[in-house]
Amino acid sequence: MTTVDVSIITVNYNNAKLTLDFVNSLVAKFPKNYTYEVIVIDNASTEPLSLQLETTFKAINYPVIFHKSAINLGFGAGNMLGVQFAKGKYLAFINNDVIITEDCFSPLIDYLKVNDDVAVCSPQQLNIDNKPVIGFDYFQGFRKELFGRSFIEKFIKNHPKRKDLPYKTPFQVPALQGCFMFFKAEVFANIGGFDTNLFLYFEEMDLCFRLKQLGYKSVLVPTSTFKHLESATVKANPLIKQELMISRLYIYRKNYSYLKYKCLQFIILLKLALKALTSKNRAKLFWIVFQGAPLKYSLKQKQQIVLK
Repeated sequence: MTTVDVSIITVNYNNAKLTLDFVNSLVAKFPKNYTYEVIVIDNASTEPLSLQLETTFKAINYPVIFHKSAINLGFGAGNMLGVQFAKGKYLAFINNDVIITEDCFSPLIDYLKVNDDVAVCSPQQLNIDNKPVIGFDYFQGFRKELFGRSFIEKFIKNHPKRKDLPYKTPFQVPALQGCFMFFKAEVFANIGGFDTNLFLYFEEMDLCFRLKQLGYKSVLVPTSTFKHLESATVKANPLIKQELMISRLYIYRKNYSYLKYKCLQFIILLKLALKALTSKNRAKLFWIVFQGAPLKYSLKQKQQIVLK
């Protein structure tokens, strides 16, 4: 099988303009001394422009492999569909709301080549105003649930400081942000890739946690940058908040002991209890968490097949 240096995988869902802008920026800035392919997975989009996306790519003669799923697979499973067609020695999972503003790939390849214990890395993320933003997070657990990120930053030694912007040199982090993850393909395959039970959110935290368990590091490489056009309005949706909670409880059940999981569930219930008295959405969320946030409540179970 013919290989390339880098397989770039992105998922489109009813936002073809973002996807086109991302691919345009990628083609313009990808380094000439490396070979690459772009794999676009369409998650059963229904908007008119998305329905024409494959034809558009063919018309402009871009190196794009396009596959349309008949059902919305979500983030992790959508990317895993793309992995099935990937031939790269490195896998870059990049959101379609990213703009590539420079050659951010060469520094990542160079870093992974000389660091055998590093499995995944990411450039420095910039916001829409070209200002650096926090590019990693701490693992979910007792300290984060009870006291929040600020407590970890201030009082827990040997933890990188999220707010020490701009970052200067590469450093190990607990979990990278999922909008741009650059993997050694062999290691990604060895750990089984994304957990497709997660429809949205916490996929990157689960991946980085599993990598750590096997002795691999996740590293932020701030010597190169990319722009992320993330919208802050999405997570305000009650269904999205519900999905966040379902994914959160899922990774607790999966990665921690039963006792630790039940303690974390109890902490979340305590935090939701008072709010549940004054909000129907919070009351519903409390009930879901009380049941253990089973996957039957996930948006994944509500997707319908889009017939051609």
